Amino acid sequence: MKTRLYITGMSLVAIMAFSCRGQEAVATEDTKTALMDFDTTGYTSGTIVQSKAEGDCEWTIKLEDGRHFDPMTIDKDFMKDGASVWFKYTPQRRMNRCDKASPVGITEMKMNM
Repeated sequence: MKTRLYITGMSLVAIMAFSCRGQEAVATEDTKTALMDFDTTGYTSGTIVQSKAEGDCEWTIKLEDGRHFDPMTIDKDFMKDGASVWFKYTPQRRMNRCDKASPVGITEMKMNM
């Protein structure tokens, strides 16, 4: 009787230990999947660039093809030199504030992880 009770108790402990570990792995996988499921359709990839040169735009977004965009407004959270971002924009029909960058309006922006 004691042996049967001992085996039953140990079996329950083993089942609980494995089931707890399985939930941790699922939670971690769900988090990774959520980060990777970002749909980049309609977004443009770029890098935030800060310049202190006279006559230059202080903040621009450099695209992979070498072009620079001058965002008319940019959230302070994204003002980090070298930050990689995904963004949606609309071209602006206005005079350039600096020579190297075209003015754009940012409609959405997310950090690239």
